[in-house]
Amino acid sequence: MSAINLRNEQQQSGKSQLTKLYEIMRETMENGFYGSVEVKFEAGKVTIIRKTESIKI
Repeated sequence: MSAINLRNEQQQSGKSQLTKLYEIMRETMENGFYGSVEVKFEAGKVTIIRKTESIKI
């Protein structure tokens, strides 16, 4: 499981939250991710994206 804090990453990269969220979702889909993605909002802004990967055997 990994959590990404967009607030800190946005300050470093200068990218908008929507752009960063789109990039994360695109990478997730391209890599054949199997699991769940949770997006947490605070005051109308994305604060945390949590990806929980499952392994299918």
